[in-house]
Amino acid sequence: MPPKLHLLLCVLLVSVAKSLAADPPNILHILTDDLGWTALSCCGNRNVATPHLDHLAAQGMRFTNAYADAQCSPTRAAFLSGQYGARTGVFKVLSEKEPSRAFLRSPESNAALAPEVGNLAATLRKVGYTTGISGKWHVANNSSVAPLRKRDDGNYFDTYGFDFAGPANGAEHQDDKTVTAITDDIVGFIEANQDKPWFAFVSHFTPHTPLEAPEALIAKHVARGFKRAETNEGKSTERPIANYLAMLEHLDNEVGRLLARLDDLGLAENTMVIFTSDNGGLSRVTSNAPLREGKGAPYEGGIRVPLIVRWPGKVKAGSVCAVPVHSVDFYPTFAELAGTQTPADHPLDGESLLPLLTETGPLQRTSLFWQMPTYTTNYGRTPCAVIREGDWKLIHWFGDYLDTTGFTPDDKPYGKLIVGPRSELYYLGDDLGESNNLAADRPKKTAHLTKTLNAWLKRTGAGLPTRNPDFDEARWWTSDERK
Repeated sequence: MPPKLHLLLCVLLVSVAKSLAADPPNILHILTDDLGWTALSCCGNRNVATPHLDHLAAQGMRFTNAYADAQCSPTRAAFLSGQYGARTGVFKVLSEKEPSRAFLRSPESNAALAPEVGNLAATLRKVGYTTGISGKWHVANNSSVAPLRKRDDGNYFDTYGFDFAGPANGAEHQDDKTVTAITDDIVGFIEANQDKPWFAFVSHFTPHTPLEAPEALIAKHVARGFKRAETNEGKSTERPIANYLAMLEHLDNEVGRLLARLDDLGLAENTMVIFTSDNGGLSRVTSNAPLREGKGAPYEGGIRVPLIVRWPGKVKAGSVCAVPVHSVDFYPTFAELAGTQTPADHPLDGESLLPLLTETGPLQRTSLFWQMPTYTTNYGRTPCAVIREGDWKLIHWFGDYLDTTGFTPDDKPYGKLIVGPRSELYYLGDDLGESNNLAADRPKKTAHLTKTLNAWLKRTGAGLPTRNPDFDEARWWTSDERK
């Protein structure tokens, strides 16, 4: 970069930082559960309209290469810590059991994200933010599936830095994945704290299964010609399902209600709103096309997610960003928004997105990483690790993989087991569907990305799978208890 241009960018960033310190913005982070990359109508969904979220995108920046982890717990841990699962040890769904007779034995994961590691809210609270959360938690086993509520001693979420933890447990809202109740919680939190900077984490359960939405909306989509799900878990043969479309519409309506309340309170102008998902869509209930596979998989359908950021006066309305970003980036972004430093003993894997959001410069990193050293037999994944560098992406299977040819997402296991390590190399620039494995054709690129990936695994202290002496090829996936 020319010296004069570099100096100009530095001046712009310093100016932005001074402005933030004088009037730190509120932060509204909306995280959905299993919402795929193409689920919104502004992202390509032609089966349902999401006008409120489309309007949010028109008012802000839409990221086309935003990533999360392939499942919920690792993404939520990455968000709260700014660290990859390879570093935190939260690299799998905490409640998920793995086959005891598989070819590899996965490394032990942490049973919970410790408060001193998941300290995003605590960092913001130290510089004057009031912090609140409502909805799904899932970074500790004792609260993995129930709506959030204060523990008996009132200190559980306080240890993570949250001043408020909404119960979201109104019985009248239980048939809609508590979307309405979560919105009510956050609206109340904002109303009570509108005279000071606040951080609100809206953590929805929808559109994760079971498929639950207001009956009137389900009936509306049935009348449009879409099939009602035979069970509340859905089947791949039913896609797209009226129940799922109703969940998307209901979510959009409630996000619209929340944003309208910001307008009513006069808070919208000084609030950064982030809308994203914790992983790709569940292949059993929705298609992630043109992406390959879905939730749980290392392919784009499992890890690429929608991301919209609105910040009036700072983020250009209607802008689109194609730079790859990740859930680990929110922590450093919010810290910079708040005008504070992250704890010195807490290394961050993410990078502040403010240069992209304000169009004042590029990010400094060159690669994104994923560690997935576990089995998710319902999603066609065996232990692997992933690197994306530019438009190149490498998936390395540590010791076995599943050939899903001829299988459907309803099959268990989802694929035929093939024993032996494997590397897959894709150029996403012209192969978004990851259909052309170039590993054999581009050995130098494969070797370079493998070396970079292995160095990252070593640098972060990542746990790696080992050979399992109890491997049983005929029954490897049938036992869910590790011996």
